[in-house]
Amino acid sequence: MDVRSTTLELWPARISFFETPPDWEVNRRLGDEAIARAGGVDEKTPGSAAKRRVRGILDDSTEGQALKAHLFGCARLVLGNWSIYLDPNLCENRALVIMPGGFISTHKDSREGDLTCVHFLTGSGAGQPINSVGMPRFVIEDPSRYFDEGRLPFESRHGFSVNPRPGLSVFFPSHIPHNQHPYTGRRPHVQVVANFRLNLPTAIEERLFD
Repeated sequence: MDVRSTTLELWPARISFFETPPDWEVNRRLGDEAIARAGGVDEKTPGSAAKRRVRGILDDSTEGQALKAHLFGCARLVLGNWSIYLDPNLCENRALVIMPGGFISTHKDSREGDLTCVHFLTGSGAGQPINSVGMPRFVIEDPSRYFDEGRLPFESRHGFSVNPRPGLSVFFPSHIPHNQHPYTGRRPHVQVVANFRLNLPTAIEERLFD
């Protein structure tokens, strides 16, 4: 009996990337500001995770406002025609200062917004492919199954790895799980997380899909 078969990689999520020029001064100045506000680079007393989370980093300086405008522009490109529903006044944002040995557990940002951006202010991936294993490795996880579900022996955990580098922005739906592997560099690694909100019309899903 002739049996025909095919395999499809079904992972319905769109991931978008943008890059500023590598010498854009905003990235360096904002990274230095985040490190200073988080307590500097003292590895002996690195501070708590809460202390190294600098909230409102895009709201408090000229550099922050410049990056915020850039990220809003990128968000509109990602959304396309749906950008008319983007809330122009809401952008929950924070800088994360990751010390050597630091990492970020798998989580989602859907409480903070609908579209998430991670913008790297530092990173060692200059000149390397975006999806190569970088330092620290940023991973967007496959959202199609729960983390505690069993897997067959040949199934690996499906994730998309991102190689951080200064000026690289990654946009993805806020319900997508993501994490950051342990960092082994010498200086702090800094990235900005920005969450955008869409004000969709009431019952739009019923109008589109019913």
